[in-house]
Amino acid sequence: MTATVDYTVDNIIDTLADFIEPLCGTCQQAQANRSPMLKGQFCIITPLRFIRLSTTENIRQDTGSPSTSAMSYTEVRRADLQIDIYGDGAGDRANILETVFRSGYAWEAIKALDTRLSPLYSSDAIQAPMINAEEQWQERYTLTLSLQADITVTLPQDYFETVEFTTEQADK
Repeated sequence: MTATVDYTVDNIIDTLADFIEPLCGTCQQAQANRSPMLKGQFCIITPLRFIRLSTTENIRQDTGSPSTSAMSYTEVRRADLQIDIYGDGAGDRANILETVFRSGYAWEAIKALDTRLSPLYSSDAIQAPMINAEEQWQERYTLTLSLQADITVTLPQDYFETVEFTTEQADK
């Protein structure tokens, strides 16, 4: 039995990166092994948590055939993702992202990318300087973006079409 998820954490990060890149520069997912830190202006997206906002809803997909029938379970989650903005003008780019994310523009732009994701709100951007591998101070601002993600998990649905039974008297 193999479960499939229609909208994965990686899909959510990709959708958000497509929205952020025109505003703040190239985006990369955090915690990717063997990926050196980028140079110049860039953003790192870190998934923080996915909090359930709804009860799971069952969706039956009975095709009439045991080989193609399935059962889906859908729910709504709040996805909190940390965005770290690096490089020259990081503070200005953080303010741009924070402002735009809280607007109708963000709703329309993100929905145009994927209807399963909706912007909710943004934390305030804060300065979070760091020392890089070259032991130099690097400008970094960070904020958390919260989005609503509609996620569906699908499993094959086992059932039978015919039954053969026999009766046996229980009380002799």
